[in-house]
Amino acid sequence: MMGGLWRNLGGGIRSKFLVLRRDSSVPEWPYFVMGAADPAAPAGLRAYADVAEQEGMDPQYVADVRATADRFEAWREENHTGDPDAPQHRLDDPEVAARMLEVVV
Repeated sequence: MMGGLWRNLGGGIRSKFLVLRRDSSVPEWPYFVMGAADPAAPAGLRAYADVAEQEGMDPQYVADVRATADRFEAWREENHTGDPDAPQHRLDDPEVAARMLEVVV
C-alpha cells in the first residue's frame, strides 16, 4: 500500500492527476480527482450531492451528480475495481510531469 495521498509524498509533483480546463488552463485551487474504478467514489459523490442540495445548488446539478455515482457503480461492476492507494505503476510523461511541477495544489 502507498500509505497516503500522492500530493503528500514529496518529489515535487503534488498530485496524481493534472486537471485541465477546456481552455487548457489549470485550476489554481487544490483539487481531488475520483474515478469510477475507485470503490469509495460513489459514496463521495453522493455526500457531495447531499451538501450541494443543502447549499441550494441547482436541483438538476444535484441529480446529475447522483446519477454520476450510479454510473460509477455500474462501470465498476462491469469492469473492475481500482486500487487508488496503490504505489505508482506507470511511467510519467516528461511533458505532463513538467507541467505538474508548475501547478500549486
